[in-house]
Amino acid sequence: MAIELIRNLGAADGPSVSETVRLTWQERQRSRLAVMLDNGEPAAIVLPRSEPIQAGDVLSTEDGLRVKVASALEEILEIRAQSAFELMRLVYHLANRHAPAMLTADAVYIEPDPVLADLARHLGGNVSTVRRAFEPERGAYHGAHHHDGHHHSGELDEEDRTFGNIGEALSRAAHGR
Repeated sequence: MAIELIRNLGAADGPSVSETVRLTWQERQRSRLAVMLDNGEPAAIVLPRSEPIQAGDVLSTEDGLRVKVASALEEILEIRAQSAFELMRLVYHLANRHAPAMLTADAVYIEPDPVLADLARHLGGNVSTVRRAFEPERGAYHGAHHHDGHHHSGELDEEDRTFGNIGEALSRAAHGR
């Protein structure tokens, strides 16, 4: 099953979404992975090597199945501070280490990392593990056009198609289907 990525698909733009797949932030960074749809059906996502998948994106198979991507709940670190200034200071130090971070008005969320958790505590932060969707800030240069020689048309090449067929077969075998 070949899958293509459709960005910003509105209800009026095409057939309705028939399935959902929940992916962690790390999974959404990959263009090739074996997944389990919410209905329990295994699938292989094989996309051109370009930008990451985003929550809300829709994947479409050759036979017309549309699968919406949702953020999976995952364990992440919640870091809070005593004041807005202290939180801003914590964010500054985390950004200095290039840690992907999700920001809210009263907390910053990062992937589990004991070194960064210790740093945050050392700077006066309150660190706890929570379970929620992780949607880190996208970089300032996100969406910038790169001339890397790969897949500018958005089409799958023969290697991608072959890998997709193999990936799907492996996924089905691994899940007993």
